[in-house]
Amino acid sequence: MILAIDGLDGSGKSRFAGRLAEVLTARGQTATILHVDDFRRPLDFSRLEPAAEAALYYDRYYDFAALEAALAERARGAAVTLVEGVMLLRARLPAEACLAVLEVSPAEARRRIQERDQAKGRSAEEVSRRIEQRYFPAQARYRREHDPLGRADLVVDNDDWRRPRVVRRAGRLPPPVSEAVDAALGAG
Repeated sequence: MILAIDGLDGSGKSRFAGRLAEVLTARGQTATILHVDDFRRPLDFSRLEPAAEAALYYDRYYDFAALEAALAERARGAAVTLVEGVMLLRARLPAEACLAVLEVSPAEARRRIQERDQAKGRSAEEVSRRIEQRYFPAQARYRREHDPLGRADLVVDNDDWRRPRVVRRAGRLPPPVSEAVDAALGAG
């Protein structure tokens, strides 16, 4: 079983994947997590015009081929493999993979990104620039080209960390994973 956990930057994908892995492990399932952020390429974004920065981020920043290879390797040894990150439908996921999309408002995503990236030592101005010139334009393009919401097996409104809620669930999620999702979301 492979569950891809997609969503905007700042939507809570890493947090949700970690919580879900904990629940699955507690229920006796072997769960492993792959993070798209572990497959970033070192690129120089300096002195780029906004459109060029967004295009470089979208087209080259993530090494989806390396992610695909790691996913194929990891999936052999785990009952459930969770792969979390932005723009996951750009990778060639196995046909049997299910897709969860975490939804947050742009304002909440912006707030979370500011908090997260400033904690890493970036200035508020630099984080705002990345949001406006890189993250949000790339996400808009991704949603137009890949329709993650339309293709999702599970959509979770994650605007409030304490009260995430399932907006839509398709029948493709295996019962043990669906039950683990419910438990993970109830954990708040």
